[in-house]
Amino acid sequence: MGKKDRLKRSAANVDTPDTAGAGTISSRFQFFLWICSFFCFAALVLRTDVMTVWPGAEAYALDHALSNDRGATMLSFLYAQLFPLGTAVDATTEAIWLFPRLLSAAAMLVTAFFTYRLAGRLFGKAAVTLGLVAAAASLFLPFFGKVATPDALALCGQAGFLWCAYLTGADRERSYLPPAAGFLFLAGLAAPLSSLIFGAGAIVAARYLTGGSKAWVNLLLLLSIPLMILLLQGGQGGRSYWFWGAHPLGYGRFLGYAFLGMAPLIGFLLAGLRDLFYKFPRGEQQARLYVAGLALSLLAQSLVFPLLLALLAGKQMQLYFQAGNYPWKDWVRGGATVHLILAFLAAFLALAGTELSFDTSGAGFRAALGMAAAYWIFSLFAVVGLYGDKRDFALGGTVLSGVLGVLFFWVQVYPYLEVERSWPSDLAREIPAGLPTYVAPGAEDLSVALPYFRRAGIPVVHDSTTADLHLVSHPLSDSLRQVDAEVSGRVVLSRRVFGVRR
Repeated sequence: MGKKDRLKRSAANVDTPDTAGAGTISSRFQFFLWICSFFCFAALVLRTDVMTVWPGAEAYALDHALSNDRGATMLSFLYAQLFPLGTAVDATTEAIWLFPRLLSAAAMLVTAFFTYRLAGRLFGKAAVTLGLVAAAASLFLPFFGKVATPDALALCGQAGFLWCAYLTGADRERSYLPPAAGFLFLAGLAAPLSSLIFGAGAIVAARYLTGGSKAWVNLLLLLSIPLMILLLQGGQGGRSYWFWGAHPLGYGRFLGYAFLGMAPLIGFLLAGLRDLFYKFPRGEQQARLYVAGLALSLLAQSLVFPLLLALLAGKQMQLYFQAGNYPWKDWVRGGATVHLILAFLAAFLALAGTELSFDTSGAGFRAALGMAAAYWIFSLFAVVGLYGDKRDFALGGTVLSGVLGVLFFWVQVYPYLEVERSWPSDLAREIPAGLPTYVAPGAEDLSVALPYFRRAGIPVVHDSTTADLHLVSHPLSDSLRQVDAEVSGRVVLSRRVFGVRR
């Protein structure tokens, strides 16, 4: 059989709905799903009560929720109501940020539930199940469930609205207007401008791709929800969205993080993208839905983009062993093999570098080594399974490399980082309360200090001429001169010296 014939046969298989056999889940696969769900949930909630505020969007969001301006946005007001619950749990740790973070975790879980229920009607339950497992194994997307930023809530609302918009034309026996309104309201609370752009594009794309009726007029009327929220509370700047607010043109950074986060599944992702390039020009419906969603989510810099990448990878995970004469095996195997080599080199260089050294008599190094070993060994199992046509090894190794790698990071490695990430609270105790302190706007490495200074009663100003103190940082090789206080620590990985000077 020629390559063109195999490609045509594969294309027919790709868009065929799940067969009865494909919809039957074996007990072994059910156990695998439960194990992956447990590991993912554990990684989602562990350390959220002791984790120092993350730089960027979380720091800006929590600082705004502590300020007198919190009533300007509904989400900041909600965060402010959740702070006392965390303080009641433990006033001596970072538990004050616990419940806003649990709100993000809940939004991620709700996103997974409705993606399975709604997107499963579009792309098949089996493919979406594997896509959600792929999302759990990614290194980028689950992170937003651990930090108190609007991103997770925006993902829930925008993804749900996209599925409802597609189903309005594809499934005319049901009314998707009420859930669409609810999803768009959630998205508007988190990122009104991004959701307005995303919602309008989703409606136009769905109307063009799936046909429709007068229901589209009602969907267009729903755009008044994020528009009204935007008019009432205005733009939220760096608080609104990790990329849209702080980096309005940061498409390269967004794409880099999204694709780097898919590293454990890069072989299946490359095959999925190659499959799209083959099917989209031929008018395959699912390919057109995927391409429209990817284009819209990239334009809005929405987390729906990495979610769709995970669903693409999950579809190929299903077809690799199910479709006859699967045409993209070389893409999957080649991508997985290159990833295995690069993962080994990256782990070696990271562990050999000074940025990951821990002053704990080697215990921190051994923890990082254990995380890297678990990630690489399961990646090796995946490659063995792909070349040996062993489904359990191929899928299990691919998924567990990401899921266990992330879990080991939070359980084993992060506690050693946290020891040096607590510099904002340490520095806040050294500064006399009431002294206006200048923090440079847009300096994400210094933004971590904002909520801690706010809690300690230290006024933060953005005009250096009105400040008594200036927050500064330098590499460890430099020394701070004429400073009132200084501490060493990390923002994320790199170690620096932080201090205030007059």
